[in-house]
Amino acid sequence: MVATFLRAELDSPRFREALLAFVDDVALITRPDLDDAEQNAARARALDGYRGWLRRVWLFDGFPHDVEWSRVALTRDEVLSILYIDWDWWVEVSAGTRRPLDAARRIRDGLVPGVTAEEHERVAGGTLIVVTNPQRAKFVLVEGHARLTAFALAPQRVPDELEVLLGVSPTIEEWSLF
Repeated sequence: MVATFLRAELDSPRFREALLAFVDDVALITRPDLDDAEQNAARARALDGYRGWLRRVWLFDGFPHDVEWSRVALTRDEVLSILYIDWDWWVEVSAGTRRPLDAARRIRDGLVPGVTAEEHERVAGGTLIVVTNPQRAKFVLVEGHARLTAFALAPQRVPDELEVLLGVSPTIEEWSLF
């Protein structure tokens, strides 16, 4: 998960510089050796430095340690049902629902100052990182908010099945942003 998260944020104009402040060699992200414990620790420290991963603060406040990660295919409907994190901006942009389809409607209607549908046409690809409980009752996005918004603005671009990195934990509700 950490390597996937860092790779996505390396391509993000918003987070790239913050991430690079904690990385000595970008190859740690672009060519990760997941079998190398030292590299894995360096990536974890980088994610902690600007996002609070190891300390379980900021984005990861209350994030459980028992999450089991796997790559799974979600259907188009499942992808479009993923909720944004419970963060002020995403709550506001979606008018309180945290649903990307609601945010997309508000963006198209010009109700989100400074945000346009056109800017989301240029959003880069990458793997969405999503969490849920064992019952898969609710999907919440950890990383990939701009990409998910782009999908909501153009649902026809969502494939019938999309591979995501899915984390499952019986204690995921302890995460402050769930």
